[in-house]
Amino acid sequence: MSERGEAWADYVDAAHRLDAVRREAASEAAAEAEAVAQARTELPTVQSRLGVQANRLLEAALDAGGTPPILVPGPAEQHVAQNAVAGGPAAVLEALQQAGTTMDVADGVLARVEREPPQAIRNLVAYGPAGFVATVVQIVFTLLVDPRTKILYAFFCGFTMAVMFWAAAWLLLGVIYPRKDKTPRFGLAICALPVALVFLAYALL
Repeated sequence: MSERGEAWADYVDAAHRLDAVRREAASEAAAEAEAVAQARTELPTVQSRLGVQANRLLEAALDAGGTPPILVPGPAEQHVAQNAVAGGPAAVLEALQQAGTTMDVADGVLARVEREPPQAIRNLVAYGPAGFVATVVQIVFTLLVDPRTKILYAFFCGFTMAVMFWAAAWLLLGVIYPRKDKTPRFGLAICALPVALVFLAYALL
């Protein structure tokens, strides 16, 4: 091959390599542009879901009688987040998608927690029987005493029993739900209400 032919072959080969580099650069630029567009679409959704999920998490913690968690990221979390998005638009998009997956899992956990009845309703397992037993004791005592002192026994015996069985139920809830709110005011109302109704019935008869 002549020198002219060799020069032409070198030129064609260089042109092919340059075109390959140009195509690769264009492909990378298109991929970055697509990642940027997707990230811009994902970001508002992630931010909105985080706000909703934070409110649900705080409400769940308060309903359970626990301490509301700290939802502001600390220096360690911020450092991890910065490293996660340091690789450019593709890394940012991947981090946002991972955040969405994590929030899906958290939504499932919160849904299970929110389906549980309020703690006050669950505490009826102790306060309900306590109020019933206090009322039965009150009725039995008033049936055994002189009719002239029935109202006094209905009052003093009934409310004394209500307080005693309320205290027993409160202690029992400490064993059943050691870290939950025992809703003492609600429990006292449950124990005292039937006793008060019986007292009023005796007073009106």
